[in-house]
Amino acid sequence: MESAVNSLVDSSVAVSGWIAIAALALVVAVGILHLWRTHARIAQRTQALEVELDERRRIEAQLEAIHAQLEERVSERTRSLEARNRELTQLRLTLETANQRLRRLVTVDALTGVANRRHFDRELERELRRARRDGVPLSLVFLDLDEFKKFNDTYGHARGDDVLRSVARTLNETFRRAGDFVARYGGEEFAIVLPGLDARRAALYAERLRRRIWREAIPFDVTTHGRVTISAGVSTVVPPMMATADDLLRGADRALYRSKCLGRNRIASAPVEPAILEASKAAS
Repeated sequence: MESAVNSLVDSSVAVSGWIAIAALALVVAVGILHLWRTHARIAQRTQALEVELDERRRIEAQLEAIHAQLEERVSERTRSLEARNRELTQLRLTLETANQRLRRLVTVDALTGVANRRHFDRELERELRRARRDGVPLSLVFLDLDEFKKFNDTYGHARGDDVLRSVARTLNETFRRAGDFVARYGGEEFAIVLPGLDARRAALYAERLRRRIWREAIPFDVTTHGRVTISAGVSTVVPPMMATADDLLRGADRALYRSKCLGRNRIASAPVEPAILEASKAAS
């Protein structure tokens, strides 16, 4: 009986051992299956990541290529714009030069380099308005070269042009105050606008000019003085006198005529008489 019991116990122990082994084997199998599935998922995910990485690399390569193309286009465009800018700058300089030349043609006498008649007319009107506004005198010197037609007939027009240029230079050297304005009025006639100068001081400036022309001693053998001389007339507007540019010009012209009648090579002055006053005198 005891042996049977022992045999039964041994059998139970053996069965329990096999069951434990089977359970352990099952656990191992389940673990292996789980590991295999995990490995499969990791491999699948790794493959997906590699595909995604390849795609990303491809996209990055495309972006780099596009970026390089854009940079090249921007560089080309920049070079083109810089070249165009240089062209526009050169064109602007050319236009400015042309405009300066045009303004010079419009305002400057080509022979002598001083202001021309058109510029003189505008400047005289402007200075008259300023004199009225500021309450200061304005003088005008009107001069010409004595017997200049005879000079041209004797020495030729080329020599006459040289003399006109020389006189213009002397005018610029004599009237150098800020605001003094020298112009060639026409032919051998010149005009000088002198803002702020009364008749006496303007006559002194004109006399200084006459002496400088005399000292240049430009030969003119067929005249009494034997050299080129000038005659000049001075006229002055003093506020509140209401006079026009024509009134001032007529006064200076009368003074010039007086200097001619007195023997040339001299300075004379005459008052400004508005046109209305002159008309009343003529009527009386």
